[in-house]
Amino acid sequence: MQTNFLRLHTYLVAFLVIALLVTFSCVITFGTVKAGSQIDWLDCFAEGGIAMVTLTWLLTTLLARPKGKVTNLLFFGLTAMLISMLLDFLDEFFRFNGDNGWVSHLEAFPAFMGMILMSFAMYHWYKEQQILNNMLSKKERFYREHGLTDFISGLYRAEYMKQHIDNELLSLKLHQRALSVALIDIKDFSQFNGRHGTARGNCLLADIGQIILLNLRDTDLACRYAGDRFIVLMPNTNLNAAQEIIKQVAKMVAQHKQYTSENNYSTFSQVHWRCVEAYNGESNATLLKRLNDELNVQKALMA
Repeated sequence: MQTNFLRLHTYLVAFLVIALLVTFSCVITFGTVKAGSQIDWLDCFAEGGIAMVTLTWLLTTLLARPKGKVTNLLFFGLTAMLISMLLDFLDEFFRFNGDNGWVSHLEAFPAFMGMILMSFAMYHWYKEQQILNNMLSKKERFYREHGLTDFISGLYRAEYMKQHIDNELLSLKLHQRALSVALIDIKDFSQFNGRHGTARGNCLLADIGQIILLNLRDTDLACRYAGDRFIVLMPNTNLNAAQEIIKQVAKMVAQHKQYTSENNYSTFSQVHWRCVEAYNGESNATLLKRLNDELNVQKALMA
């Protein structure tokens, strides 16, 4: 854990160490040590405790979060506040006279800048949490029964999807509403599994499952169909609209990179996909067979 943490945030940790060294150096260079009788030990304990808590928050942020804008804003905001807390603490041990009085007056400024950065961090963290909550609501839109969920991809299983296709086909028959279904197949997944191992293959399935979810609408339903295939059910959607949605999904999958603990990454460049629009009176089995047949023809043409 410690090694991965240092590798993930190498530059931020280096910046923190340098910032602390510069702070201590400035205080020692420009300050004069106070006599023991002039030190208020109660203030030292309180201000030192605040500095230690701030440092704990900072390190916990680096341990708990991945790289990104929110992490950077939290880090620099907390670092600025830590510098202010340290200056306030060290002010109990050092006196700054004459031309060096600016060091003592400087102690509140980093905290002010840190609070501004933290405010931006809170805003972006809120936006980030909205995305995660939206993804979770899509996964739990109909049921929360664990038996209906595929534990690898985090999506619903094929049995659950077939129930909803039956419901939507009935709605199509009764209300003449459009219904489109898409089948997504991971290109060369067996070769990926053989090259990188089953564990990495399962991680890829989970990643692609989440990418699919994030690029669908609230009314759509994504399920793991079989092996490396996913099905997307799109009620009240004609074929042209469905194709645009799945084309965007395929584009986002193409940009996905899977990193290893050594900071190497493997790219996954392509998926095969096919959309069909259901016919009025068509059965579940007929619709899925037509969808599978069209995808297999497409794969054969692209081989």
